[in-house]
Amino acid sequence: MLILITGLVYFVLRLPGDPFTQLEVLQPHLKDEINRMREWSGFNDPWYVGYFKWMKKVVFDWDWGKSINDKQPVWTKISSKMPMTIKIQAGVLIIGILCAVPLGIFSARRQYSTADYILTFFSYIGVSIPRFWFGLLLLLFFGVMLKILPIGWNLWENHDSLPWIMRVWDQVRNLILPVSMGVIGTIANLSRYMRTSMLEEIRRDFVRTARSKGLSENTVIYKHTLRNALIPIVTIMAFIIPALISGSVITEQIFNIDGMGKMMFTAVTSSDIPVMMGNLTLLAALTLMSLVLQDVMYALVDPRITYS
Repeated sequence: MLILITGLVYFVLRLPGDPFTQLEVLQPHLKDEINRMREWSGFNDPWYVGYFKWMKKVVFDWDWGKSINDKQPVWTKISSKMPMTIKIQAGVLIIGILCAVPLGIFSARRQYSTADYILTFFSYIGVSIPRFWFGLLLLLFFGVMLKILPIGWNLWENHDSLPWIMRVWDQVRNLILPVSMGVIGTIANLSRYMRTSMLEEIRRDFVRTARSKGLSENTVIYKHTLRNALIPIVTIMAFIIPALISGSVITEQIFNIDGMGKMMFTAVTSSDIPVMMGNLTLLAALTLMSLVLQDVMYALVDPRITYS
């Protein structure tokens, strides 16, 4: 599947033509190096030959090529910017799960109550709000008007000389706005799925049997119902994880954060094919890994599934 996906991506990226032609016009003194980059990228061959040459070098030599723009190795660029993107998206995912699951359970246990209607109302707002618009509002309110949080990634000048706890806080305060931008939609989506799944499980016969035995409501919910209710959430998580990484393009552009998302945006606008191939290959691999992880998680939450 990874071969099929990356092959299709390589074919699509080759459709606009040879990006090295314009580079030769802008930098004629680097013609020899540009020709070597063209040869490495496979633009002297048909697209299918060029793709297999690219794949062979990546798999056997771990050679992802060099960026057309700054001539830096692609893997070096990706590995240097990956930690920043992981910090943001891991924060979005962890906070999203920790908030969405309890809210979904709370809403299901109090179906049609005032609290349920309020949570439903705000979840629909969270789903409907465009992320980029919400991010701009956060910047305007907390960064420009109140000036209590930094605009973009702006560490203190003496960051490296501060005690470790202050260095951590310096990074956390820079992560608050970008994480908040992504977490509202994650909480809204997951809490709605959690509520629906919990309501389906609560109405099942085994729950009525557990209640008729005199078990407390907390025991019924958290011991007998929750694991089954988490099965749809596990399914959704397989698609949320890669979606968060791809969504970092918008987040990092708005908050001017130098991560994989911003690098991908720059690569697309400048037709930097080696960098685009590297990013899209990692995204495809992450998606497939998420699907495998989904199957493993099924065995943890569903007692009816075992692997041997």
